[in-house]
Amino acid sequence: MNLSPLALAFLLLSGPERAAVETARYRVEGIEPWRAVRPVEAPGYRVVLSSPDGRTLEATVEVDGAPLRDTAPYPVDPRTLPAEARALLAEPLDADDELEDLSRILLRGATTQLEAVERVVAWVSKRIRYESPSLLAETAASCHRSRRGSCVGRSLLAADLLRRGGIPVRQVTGILTARTPSELTDESQQHYSDTISGVRHRWIEVFVPGLGWVPSDPGGLANMLTARHLALPAAPPDGFGLTILARGPTLAWKVRDGSFARPRLRVVEAVDLPPGEPQR
Repeated sequence: MNLSPLALAFLLLSGPERAAVETARYRVEGIEPWRAVRPVEAPGYRVVLSSPDGRTLEATVEVDGAPLRDTAPYPVDPRTLPAEARALLAEPLDADDELEDLSRILLRGATTQLEAVERVVAWVSKRIRYESPSLLAETAASCHRSRRGSCVGRSLLAADLLRRGGIPVRQVTGILTARTPSELTDESQQHYSDTISGVRHRWIEVFVPGLGWVPSDPGGLANMLTARHLALPAAPPDGFGLTILARGPTLAWKVRDGSFARPRLRVVEAVDLPPGEPQR
């Protein structure tokens, strides 16, 4: 699923600019609720699990507005990656000249990984029209050629384009919460479920050296999520339920290249000059 432009604007721009953290608190229900939700500690996005009364499980999502240190260069040096990230890059991709060319065009001139992610998310969110999922399995190629896709197709396409550029990516399943169907796109509203207080959703995580796994939503959020995104370890099990207990003011984000992007902090490290080298 994805958010309509109106809902995105309300969601991301309605909060006070001085807000540093956006939070939402949910009650998780089910036979084994602690297995249905996973704690997350990612740059700018956290899911914290607790049981205030010892019986019920609560999940608190925290999103901060701090810029990410933009020091991981692109192209990626595989030697800077952990084994899990290198294993993802080693998985074969289907031969596809069109996707190879598109990835090369989008990433040409990018100097950091965060910038590369911004370029791909902006292209996918602008060029791939959202449509509801169907019984037909989606792939990166089918989404690219039809110029349509659900949150699954968009995430597969974004991941494919990044991986062809040597950037490790993995898929994340979760819930996009909403108090009412009106917070979703017209196409998504038909899938709204009171039981889970929203719709099932899909996004991606990119491994960035020095930061870890950085989440993005190819629906238009680069290197960031919102407190309405609740990550799960897998598809929701039978009996899974979610109730919105509280939701705070939303953070204000700026649009970059047609999508919302977390600010990047470029850090220039001092370098000792050789003896006799004039300083400029």
